[in-house]
Amino acid sequence: MRSEVEEFKRLCGVLSLHRQICTGEELDMSLTHSWPSDVSTETEFGALVSKSYMLWRETWMLDIGFLRGPRRAGGPIWDFDDLIYKLRTAQQHSDNREAVARSEEWVKTACGRNAPATYDEWAVCGRALMLGLNVAIERLCKLAAAGRRDTSFRQAWLAKVSESVESIVSSVVDDLGMHLDERQRQRHVREVERRWKSYRLRRGETAAEVLASFAERSLVSAMDRLPCDHQQVLDELGVLGSVDASAVLRLAHTVAEISGTSGETFVKLVGSTWASLRFAGGSSSVSSAGFA
Repeated sequence: MRSEVEEFKRLCGVLSLHRQICTGEELDMSLTHSWPSDVSTETEFGALVSKSYMLWRETWMLDIGFLRGPRRAGGPIWDFDDLIYKLRTAQQHSDNREAVARSEEWVKTACGRNAPATYDEWAVCGRALMLGLNVAIERLCKLAAAGRRDTSFRQAWLAKVSESVESIVSSVVDDLGMHLDERQRQRHVREVERRWKSYRLRRGETAAEVLASFAERSLVSAMDRLPCDHQQVLDELGVLGSVDASAVLRLAHTVAEISGTSGETFVKLVGSTWASLRFAGGSSSVSSAGFA
């Protein structure tokens, strides 16, 4: 596996150079300095999976999310992303049957038998994982090389990695007058990071604006339970099973939070508010049932 690791470090250096040209800063290479050089046991293979996961889906998350493009594009970058997620998930969560089955199938294919049992078979699995990682990084290098001559590409990459998700979430929390403990705040930070890592800025957008929008939607989506069954609301407004149902329920949560009403009073208030909004918007698609 030593030759694969040497090639891995070379490719990391190339990708880091592209990043420096585009953003002014090199990649965080700290994990590569202690990269496993050999795999001969299941434990060592697990350590390689963990290192690869941390590098790919944590340390370089924003850079990879910027370069790889949409999932529908497919290719070696998305292939490795899916593989390392499933291998790591199987390692950490033995109750995830899909991930465990995918992991077992992959190692069986890699070593050519039902399960690796010898030092040589685990070594083959280690080399196979490194080859997949190297192919993915090589593709990232090609995408970075092709784009770095474009000013808008360089600006977009810089914007992608420059904004602090935590500071923007904290700012939006203050705007909304919310009081969150650290656990709650970090949950919203993770949600914004999840959406941000694969997002490509569109013309006219700024990273700060998009992140603030993600944060606002995550924070506002935290809703208390409705004071009645959701079907009662939908039946009253005549929208059960229609495309308006989800909008009605979002409105119902807002009415519940602001009015503090319950029972029939609450349902009627949701209905009259919905009717007023739809009338103001010039729409008459909603049934008048329940408004008499």
